[in-house]
Amino acid sequence: MSPQATTRRFLYLLLQGDSFSPSLAEARTGLVLVDKNEPGEVAPSGRYEDKPLPYGSAMLVLLDDDLEPGASSLEPLRALRARLPELRALGATVASLYLVVAYERQCDFALSPEELTEIAALGVPLAVSCHPAAT
Repeated sequence: MSPQATTRRFLYLLLQGDSFSPSLAEARTGLVLVDKNEPGEVAPSGRYEDKPLPYGSAMLVLLDDDLEPGASSLEPLRALRARLPELRALGATVASLYLVVAYERQCDFALSPEELTEIAALGVPLAVSCHPAAT
C-alpha cells in the first residue's frame, strides 16, 4: 500500500466469534489485540448496552502510519496468513480486514500486486474507508 504524501493508512483485522476470547487468544498466540470484548461481558454502549455480549471480539492492528509512516503491509499480511488458522481454531469465526485512509486533499493510495495476492490469500473481506484527516 504505497501512501501518497497526504494520506495516512490504518490496516486492521476485526475478529469475532461466539466463543472467541481475546484474552485467551493473546495468551496462546502472543499477539497484541486491542478493543477487546469477552463473550458474556456487559456492554457499556451500543446495540447490547447493559446486556451480556453474545460474542467476543477484538482488533489486530497490522499497519498504522501514525506509528510507522510509509511502512509496508506485506510482512504483516504474510504473518497474518500464517496465524489466521490459529485464531480461527480459538473461536474467531468471523474475520474482516479493514483499511482506513485519512486524507488531506484527495484519497489516493495504491495496492501492489503482491499486497493484493496476500489479501486474497487470507480469504477474508476487505473494507476500505476514506475520511478527511483531522486537523
